[in-house]
Amino acid sequence: MKSQIENFKQHLINQAKSNNTVRNYTSDVTHYFNIFDTINRNNIQLYKSKLSHLSAKTINLKLSALKSFNEYLLGEGLMNNVEIIKKDFIKIQSNGNPTNVTKKQVSNFLNNVSEKSNIYKSRNVAIIYLIANTGIRREEITNLKLKGLNLEIGELVVLGKGNKERTVYLNDTAIEVIKDYLIDRMKHKFFDSEYLFLSERSKKLHKDSINYIFGLYGKNEDKVGVHQLRHSFATSAIEQDILTLPELQDQLGHSSLVVTSQYTHARKENIKKKINNLRIGL
Repeated sequence: MKSQIENFKQHLINQAKSNNTVRNYTSDVTHYFNIFDTINRNNIQLYKSKLSHLSAKTINLKLSALKSFNEYLLGEGLMNNVEIIKKDFIKIQSNGNPTNVTKKQVSNFLNNVSEKSNIYKSRNVAIIYLIANTGIRREEITNLKLKGLNLEIGELVVLGKGNKERTVYLNDTAIEVIKDYLIDRMKHKFFDSEYLFLSERSKKLHKDSINYIFGLYGKNEDKVGVHQLRHSFATSAIEQDILTLPELQDQLGHSSLVVTSQYTHARKENIKKKINNLRIGL
């Protein structure tokens, strides 16, 4: 089975699945076959029992990996039936809007970014404000290339999950911070790099450096992460009636409109305010 798992891994790569998907799927399938020799209905039920200490979301992710492997084997003529079926997955009630930072937190964080002095200030401001105003992902930031940037028409070519390219549109704020950064970038020792954002040690910024940069500007209640800023952009775009769902889907690079639709739910902070104003009884 080990060789089939390796073949499955290559199959996922050929389908342009993201690195995380390839890694997680092969890891979950390997975990299953460390316990069982075959995929069948009885083993799937036993496997779910062994996973019962995990969250429903985690169990569903592991089952999704097995289902994908099952379908791969079916396509290769190595299995006759799909053994992981719809009822195996645990139904999960929607958690609503994933944006868990308030507007005030985001505002305070961005103010800190603008005001705090730093040797790489223009670069850091450009990175953070670009995420805040476009919603692009951390790894997408590191893969941005100069040739994909057109400030005259406000467009940016982004390499997203599964190596899929999309065009992201820039507002005036994003254009302004990038222009400021490009002036300083010309003085950088790696100015001839094809990548937009540079590191002191290389011609491309590593994704872990993005987390470090974010950590420079937020303390305690004012701390905001990359994903939180992406979520904040998405929710704000819907709340302010700036983008339609399909438009937001394109901007964020979601493969499914269902994923994007979670941002139509009210922010938790808004729900809490309304609940606090509700008085029943005493």
